[in-house]
Amino acid sequence: MTLLEVLVVIVIIGILASMMLPVYSKFTEKAEEVRCLANLKNLYVAASGYLQAAGSWPQIPVKLIADDPKTYARGWVDALTPYGALHKIWICPAMQRTLGISMDAIDLPENYRIDFIATPFNDDPGTPRLNATHPWFIEKAGLHSRGNLLILANGTITSLQDLVGPKPAN
Repeated sequence: MTLLEVLVVIVIIGILASMMLPVYSKFTEKAEEVRCLANLKNLYVAASGYLQAAGSWPQIPVKLIADDPKTYARGWVDALTPYGALHKIWICPAMQRTLGISMDAIDLPENYRIDFIATPFNDDPGTPRLNATHPWFIEKAGLHSRGNLLILANGTITSLQDLVGPKPAN
């Protein structure tokens, strides 16, 4: 093989690799969305178990979202962990990648958060299931192709974009 042939092969491999990069990126984004959907389903199952056992929705003060987000996050994680919603289920993989934080570091005090906001309900046992299309959990950041994901009281996963329609053109 001559040096020219080796360079041609290297250039061809480089071109093919650069063509595959966007495809790989799309697959990664779709995989993150699928993991996020699975997390929402797991939150739904855990919250349903909590409702069945406790008879009401967890009463974590909503004002903590702004006042003390880490206490808000810990309150929800502590409430639903006995029902299978470990802290890692509360984390959106796309948000995790964007923040550049390892999943091993999510329990560190400086990184502690949840990426899904729970809808507040009163302590009446029937309230969370009054309306089948009422959201239970809403994703904070709309990093997926369909925007913010959410799960409804009937277990359906959708997005804000699907509920309200596309943004109007400016």
